[in-house]
Amino acid sequence: MTGKIEIKHIDFSYRKNRVLKDVSFDIPAGECVAILGANGSGKSTLLSILSGARKCRGASMMFNGHDLLKEGTLRNDCLGYVPQTDPLIPELSVFDNLLLWYKGRRTDFGGAILTPSIAMLGIESFLKKPVKALSGGMRKRVSIATALINEPEILILDEPASALDLCYKADIRGYLKEYQAAGHTVIMSTHDAEDLDICDRLYLLKDGEINETDKDIRGAELLALLR
Repeated sequence: MTGKIEIKHIDFSYRKNRVLKDVSFDIPAGECVAILGANGSGKSTLLSILSGARKCRGASMMFNGHDLLKEGTLRNDCLGYVPQTDPLIPELSVFDNLLLWYKGRRTDFGGAILTPSIAMLGIESFLKKPVKALSGGMRKRVSIATALINEPEILILDEPASALDLCYKADIRGYLKEYQAAGHTVIMSTHDAEDLDICDRLYLLKDGEINETDKDIRGAELLALLR
């Protein structure tokens, strides 16, 4: 199930601080979109709302005729989310954390963790380790695996490359290209300039408002927009 995503009327405040001001934008099917902005601009808040982790009255996220912000079961079936702070249970093993997120039959789980999208994360060697014993980079890779384990149609990634080394950053970007080629959609926030090279659109979030900007903008010109 692939389709255009239409995001409308996301308005959010922390007490009296209006962080998001009627944010609305569309994402064609199979595109990768980056949400750019300075620290504190509201990127993580926006992505948490789109993922359903945070509620927002009056907002909508239409996908194939369904509002994913209101239809939780459908949203959970078609969307994977990687927040900045990992969603893992430290005392459990990597294997058990993935099993908690897996929505298929237990008998199919062994095959699910051997799919190419999970294999490229290189987590097989520490599946039995407790999450609390892992490095930051390892935890990030496991967090991404929890989003990929159910093969979602939409991926929402909040700074997916943070804590990863150069090799795994490249692997993630390569996988996201393949994911898009299959008609799926990626929405990410990032501070890594190389991530922008795989994006079809760039949106700048500033002063609570979102606007599309030139997808090829880089360097000093991009920094000037972010300031």
